[in-house]
Amino acid sequence: MEVHRQTCQACGCRQMRNLLYRETGQKDKVFVQCTSCDALVARYVLAQRGYYHHGRGFESYLRSLNRGGHFESAKELKNDFEEVSENSQEEFQRVMDLLEKEGKRPDS
Repeated sequence: MEVHRQTCQACGCRQMRNLLYRETGQKDKVFVQCTSCDALVARYVLAQRGYYHHGRGFESYLRSLNRGGHFESAKELKNDFEEVSENSQEEFQRVMDLLEKEGKRPDS
């Protein structure tokens, strides 16, 4: 597993803000902006079922699926949400552990 920190190509800053852009009929996009110089650093297109907002609950997850046009049975949706909910926190902790192991602070 690899972990990469975004770095602004313009000023070298590592402090970023994520801007979530949604347009009807389109996949959600994340624009990464430097907080120091406001430059665009990167843009990501979220994959199908790629948006999970930790702490917002099942309804938030359903809205993200609805926007993307992905429909499944209620049982499959519930199972998917529970899996994403459980795995996201574990994956995030792995990322933080890997950064610590490599001597990289999240804020540096």
